[in-house]
Amino acid sequence: MSLSPSQRLASIDDLLLYRLGRLSSVAGAMVVRLCEGGYGITRREWAVVAQLYENGSLPPSALAERMHRDRARTSRTLTALGHKQLVLRTILANDRRSALVSLTPAGRQLYDVLMPQIQAINSQILSALQPEQAAQFDEALERLQARTQTLLTELSPDLPRANRRQGRRGKGVA
Repeated sequence: MSLSPSQRLASIDDLLLYRLGRLSSVAGAMVVRLCEGGYGITRREWAVVAQLYENGSLPPSALAERMHRDRARTSRTLTALGHKQLVLRTILANDRRSALVSLTPAGRQLYDVLMPQIQAINSQILSALQPEQAAQFDEALERLQARTQTLLTELSPDLPRANRRQGRRGKGVA
């Protein structure tokens, strides 16, 4: 019996994160073309629109946390969506430093039109699996997510911090 790529882990092509990245890249390209070509928004902007549609008004920091994104990038995305008149930033009267972001009617309309198209792409991808396989896949993804959260807590103190601005190579890399 031969080993599966996830059991073998012999090359980069066997690594889970690499394989998921490839899947996301190819599948995501379809969503990018739909969002950018059809509606003039980025995939990141689409994710913000969807989160606001599904969760209602949120403070920008809560939105960033919910999306697992940094606040600065989320703020830039919100600014871009504001210029496109898809989100509205409301300053709270009782705390001028706080704000809530919500979708405008145009943002809600965009979601209503775009979501079914993105759902169709996802459905077409998942049609490669039988219904019971799709359910098992969903369960496996949940277990992998939970394990990743645990590992993040366990390993985070030992992992080097990323410093993308300086572009330095890691220790021992020529």
